[in-house]
Amino acid sequence: MANQVLLPQMGISEESAVIGEFFVKVGDTVKVGTMLFSEETGKSVFEVESEFEGVVLAILCEAGDELPIKAPVMVIGEAGETYEAAQAVPEAAKQQATDAPKVASSPVEQKAEPVLTVAQDKAEGRLISPRARALAAKAGIDPLLADATGAEGMIIERDIKALLDAGVQKAAAPVAAAVAQTAAVQTATPAAAAAFTPEYKDIPLTTMRKTIAKTMMGSLQSTAQLTHTASFDATELLAYRQKCKTMEAAKGITIGDMVLFAVSRTLLAFPQMNAHYLEKTARQFTGVHLAVAVDIPTGLVVPVLRDADKMTLFQISNETKKLAAACKDGSIAPELLAGGTFTVSNLGNLGIESFTPILNPPQVGILGVNTITLRPRRAADGSVEFYDCMTLSLTYDHRGVDGAPASRFLQALCKNLESFTLLLGGAQA
Repeated sequence: MANQVLLPQMGISEESAVIGEFFVKVGDTVKVGTMLFSEETGKSVFEVESEFEGVVLAILCEAGDELPIKAPVMVIGEAGETYEAAQAVPEAAKQQATDAPKVASSPVEQKAEPVLTVAQDKAEGRLISPRARALAAKAGIDPLLADATGAEGMIIERDIKALLDAGVQKAAAPVAAAVAQTAAVQTATPAAAAAFTPEYKDIPLTTMRKTIAKTMMGSLQSTAQLTHTASFDATELLAYRQKCKTMEAAKGITIGDMVLFAVSRTLLAFPQMNAHYLEKTARQFTGVHLAVAVDIPTGLVVPVLRDADKMTLFQISNETKKLAAACKDGSIAPELLAGGTFTVSNLGNLGIESFTPILNPPQVGILGVNTITLRPRRAADGSVEFYDCMTLSLTYDHRGVDGAPASRFLQALCKNLESFTLLLGGAQA
């Protein structure tokens, strides 16, 4: 009996996801646990395993398609079994398709706002994949002229390509009219037509990029953000890092790990910084759950070190590396990307001397870690000496925290890092 593989929901707020890479093809034999395909949500890229054994009978969409959660992606059945696509779309997918953005009425509008979900032509009642619709719009042809070969009677990209190979040049009426109108305007205004147009390439935004953009803009619009920057003498920090390099078990400990350790201890004395601002209440947490920004090829993810204040320096170092590796290979569990009480973003390894990190609401604080530079100062004998200086940039929500307590937290953190070996021994500012 054939089984449909549905697009799984990887987060409680996800309504759709983009199909990434397919790891199997039609005719392949799969087992329970076989990796079938990857899906990209607004937070990360996940690999989807098979829950069935059998043969891949059909793949119902294409890489790059954005589908609603629970929409069918492929079909797995028994060897020799045939699969005939049903003409009706499953209810979950049908509802999402109905709610999908309508196709723009002109080529210009289509280029600015492409349809990213499977759309259904109301007049014909036929499904058209996003890639197929985009290719048809680019070529100026009516996609409904194509013979559908996709599952559920869907017109897919290869159907449009077949139409183009056949030499079909008949444009859909709305597209043709828009093209004609544009041509008339250009003919009437030769000066505009002669204007210089630089070459360019439009790169479609990924789901993660859209989510990051929406989240960052929403953060700036909904909070009262202010950033303070302070510096400290990093001589002792560097000395301890050098000492770690001589010990086999501690070789992997980095300056960033030491900062995370210091933040987890310092926050315990400043509960107003280890908090969420919830409009009517300020929720202060008894444990420190550090969100650590991780740069991956597709964007930025922020896994959480649970109960970081109870971890040793070695545990923080090891757990941070495990979380970062899971983010980069797409195996991070969705629940590990939520629940942070304070965020740390480290750009020091990129040589950044100061920056303004953006809050991750409802958290009231985020720390930016900067690079270490040589800075002059006057020594006790009056001469000028150089020392290793490190700066930290603290952004906080002024609705929940005032400047003085935020500054005192940053000051205490700098002192703890400046006397790092004392902090390891249990003494802190």
